Amino acid sequence: MKAIYLKELRRRFRSELSPEYPDLEIDAIFYELIAHYFGFPKTVLAMEPSTQLNETEASLLSQALDDLKAHRPVQYIIGQAYFMEMALRVSPDVLIPRPETAELVTWVTTQFSPENDSPLILDAGTGSGCIALGIKRFLPHAEVYGIDISDAALEIARYNSAAQDLEIQFYKGDLQKPESAGRAFDILISNPPYIPKNESGSLQPHVRFSEPHLALFVPDEDPLLYYRHLCDYAQLNLKDDGWMYLETHEDYAKTVRELLEMGGFSSVEIKKDIFGKDRFVRGKFHTMSGSSNII
Repeated sequence: MKAIYLKELRRRFRSELSPEYPDLEIDAIFYELIAHYFGFPKTVLAMEPSTQLNETEASLLSQALDDLKAHRPVQYIIGQAYFMEMALRVSPDVLIPRPETAELVTWVTTQFSPENDSPLILDAGTGSGCIALGIKRFLPHAEVYGIDISDAALEIARYNSAAQDLEIQFYKGDLQKPESAGRAFDILISNPPYIPKNESGSLQPHVRFSEPHLALFVPDEDPLLYYRHLCDYAQLNLKDDGWMYLETHEDYAKTVRELLEMGGFSSVEIKKDIFGKDRFVRGKFHTMSGSSNII
């Protein structure tokens, strides 16, 4: 069986993926693949430049390269993404967790004491469960719930919960049809769909063509669709003086802030992400009389 040098395969990755990815990202993808398939450290080519693969092993990388050229993200290829030091299962049924979302989780967890506090928390639109799991990992006494409309996403979230040995209660729920969960939460947190469909062309192809549109896009005519429904969720499910934490589109963070202020929230503030973009909004809820619907 013919042996193939690993360095030749990396050269091929760089050549064939260069139209879509910068070299540093190509190398990062390549090292992630060889770690997944063969357990190689990223230093393997520096330390052992003559490392070889047999044809069967090389075919795994060749297939991955074809998938990457077809705009399939590496996380879907290996079925795994890292989030807050957790290796989580992912598939095209769920969004790939982003570092920005970890910032949202940290914003919540730093408000509580891991040793003494046991808040009741609802993650609305949980997807892979990354937000709920990130919170539970840092607040072990918290009682955390997650809802999603997708049965496939809930299956992945439950798998991740079991794999991380973190107890989360996941159940089916539709953000567009707010209903009472039968309890009053201290925290309602969500990273809802917020990208207008007319912006899809600005996304990287491996996002636009591979990640679930249900979790990405909102109608152009109503970019605040899910935030209005989340305000309704708050009316039904948040304690008085409970908090809602949201990830937002940078262009709509100020409008989301105004929406919360009209919907019974005080102390509403915007937080920038590590890139300096208006990315997160939170507010303290106060029970309102009358209809819960936000117009």
